[in-house]
Amino acid sequence: MSFFQYSPATTWIGVFATTVLLFGACDVPTSGPSLETETDVNTPVVVNKTFSLLGGDKSQHEPLIDTTTSQFDSLFTVAESDQSLSIEEEVSSLDIGSLDQALDEATEGVGTDTSLSETVIQGSSLATQNVDTGFRQENGVPPPTPPAEETVKLVQTTIPFPPGLLVIPEFDGVNIDADRVKSGTLTGEEGVNGEPVNRITFTLFNDSDNPATLTDGDGNPPVIKIRDENGDVIASKSFGATIGPGDDESVEVGIAGETLGENSELVLVIDGNDQEDELTVDLSPLRYQQVTLGGVDQVRVEASQTGVSTRGAGSSQFAGIEMRSGTLQLSVTNNLSFPVEIDTLLLENNLQGSALPGTFPTLNVLRSSGPISSGATETFEIDLGDRGIASSVDASLKGTLPQSSNTVTIAADGNVELSASGSLPVEVLYFWPDGEQVHAQGQFEVQPDRISFDQPNDFVELSGGTLALDNFVSEPQVGFASFKVSFADIRSAPYDWGDSLTVEFPIDAETNPEVDDVDLSDHRLSPTGNVVDIHLQGILETIPPSNRTASTLRVVRFEDEVRTDVSVGNLDVRALRAGVNPFSIDVTEDANDDGKLDLSDLDEASQASFSGFDGIAESVEGLEVAGSELKFRITTDVGTDAQLYAALQGRDGTSRTFLAGTGNEKSVSSTSPMAGDFVDGSTPIASEDLIQFGIDGAPTDDPVTRSIALTSENSTVDEFVSTLPTSLRFVAQARLTGDDDNRIRLRRPLTFDAGLSVSMPVRVNGSFVVEDTIDADFSAVHERDSARG
Repeated sequence: MSFFQYSPATTWIGVFATTVLLFGACDVPTSGPSLETETDVNTPVVVNKTFSLLGGDKSQHEPLIDTTTSQFDSLFTVAESDQSLSIEEEVSSLDIGSLDQALDEATEGVGTDTSLSETVIQGSSLATQNVDTGFRQENGVPPPTPPAEETVKLVQTTIPFPPGLLVIPEFDGVNIDADRVKSGTLTGEEGVNGEPVNRITFTLFNDSDNPATLTDGDGNPPVIKIRDENGDVIASKSFGATIGPGDDESVEVGIAGETLGENSELVLVIDGNDQEDELTVDLSPLRYQQVTLGGVDQVRVEASQTGVSTRGAGSSQFAGIEMRSGTLQLSVTNNLSFPVEIDTLLLENNLQGSALPGTFPTLNVLRSSGPISSGATETFEIDLGDRGIASSVDASLKGTLPQSSNTVTIAADGNVELSASGSLPVEVLYFWPDGEQVHAQGQFEVQPDRISFDQPNDFVELSGGTLALDNFVSEPQVGFASFKVSFADIRSAPYDWGDSLTVEFPIDAETNPEVDDVDLSDHRLSPTGNVVDIHLQGILETIPPSNRTASTLRVVRFEDEVRTDVSVGNLDVRALRAGVNPFSIDVTEDANDDGKLDLSDLDEASQASFSGFDGIAESVEGLEVAGSELKFRITTDVGTDAQLYAALQGRDGTSRTFLAGTGNEKSVSSTSPMAGDFVDGSTPIASEDLIQFGIDGAPTDDPVTRSIALTSENSTVDEFVSTLPTSLRFVAQARLTGDDDNRIRLRRPLTFDAGLSVSMPVRVNGSFVVEDTIDADFSAVHERDSARG
């Protein structure tokens, strides 16, 4: 029989224990028959003992719990409101496990092994070369004509200019078949190479039979005048003296810059002459600026030049270009004073002394045209798709007067212009590099399994890792003084755009470099859209002019690539910020990597002690408490919400009790993917013995404390606590789900510290048994039995 009484002032339990002792004797003959008998009496022994639940060494009844010990203060609390009493057990530091592996799990797949192949000529200045060539061939001032002399009788004082004295000059580029010079304008020169030009010496002879003295009519020496075709006097000069019979007198007249022709006239201002007197006209060599020819039979125009450079502005120092396509604009401008019809227009590569190989394609452009009017331009469009153009070309043009004309004028500044230009797409470029730059863009994907870099500021921050560029191949047959591979989305602190990782190394011509691995410590990988952008930049070697020979000639092709295997690996992730696809991690360790968390294996399970319950459970049986609460306090800086799934088992000796979740919030469904991950030895733990609860992530990188209360409304905490467990053993997994925007933010070391408190009110349902061991002395009973016998 037992009873329990509780009041705010006193709490005691009285237990009356009745012990029944049965004494028995068995008659066993040991000798002959005897009339003496012995009788055993069996009787119960009833012991009444009263216990008090609380008390001390001076209490009337023995206390179950000694409130005078120091342990009492930490084990019990008294509510101020109603003085109700609760047993509390506090575990301030609970090794609940770690989320550190969340960084490794979340970033699985962030590293990459890929191949990069990018053309480096396309998009650079080398891919298109400007060709600009041409020449202008002027007629030029012809050499002085030969001297000429003619004597005429003074039949009259106005004498036509002797036409036979004007010799047709020889102009460069234009060959005209004509019978006379109709008119010619002389240069302003008075001498060429020390020889006099553009002068006329007049000698006047007075016949000896003429008794008169030659004068100007006023007693002065005679005067000679020259009129041009318009009747204007262009020169006038007096002879040195009057001329007596049989005498002569000469005078030199300069005509530089003047125009003479078949309609020019010589006028003598003279008196006393007769028809036997003579005038000798002696022309020095004449230098023409322009002439008009008569009696024209044929006009031939020729212009040519060899070794004309084709390098345009901004082009490389190329020896030759093989084109992929493109056109050359070839133009002829007629700056002559008459129309020209082109018979042949020829453009050829000049390969004399060239460093180009013998297989270099020919140019061989041949064209003709109809009449090109004076001052007009004719343009030819030359398809260069299968041709090559060298750094110098030979050009020639031949044309004729397209129609008959009796008169042709030709001037020293008359010319024919030939020009060729174009921006030509390169298929193959033979050149001597001069520090040109090439650029290319590329990218590669990262394929993380659980996170995604959705926003520009998403990143994975590394405390270790390696970037490797292996098997680097450079196809261009040219050296790079510097070659840079820049990773725009891999940055060092302070992680701005200008902090991109750049790997720089030289590349010798026709070699493949060995590139050292790069330590990624303290770098961030920020591949927005899960793509890493790459920029390639190369600065070509420089071949000085003095060393530009066939052996130093470099070759690049439009399709030339640089190739390399890119790997980002051995990542030790320190922090991340990204979008997340929910994933699960082990909070307690899966020590044997079997994919199961074993509650019986202390290498995998964690255990906390409830030392305050020591000794109580040994004395109490059948206790049923009500209103208990087990409260987890989780301090975390993890920037993601987490759902914790756990097997929580209370232990006391051989007693095992699970703390399970109930209701929709805390129970674990048998269909949950996590339900099959928990075992106790070889036995799977039933889903109804598991529990789950959510932990909100930290809104910032500063730790916050979250509280999770397990009560009778959401768990089996009353049943759990009623067993008065002395320890709690558990294994746990967490499912990381991100925040409300499916974002995750983690930084190592992750704070995930737990505390645990158990509150058990001193309030029970029904009766329970307290067991005690007492000392009993039954010696007096034996003496009384002996006396009766």
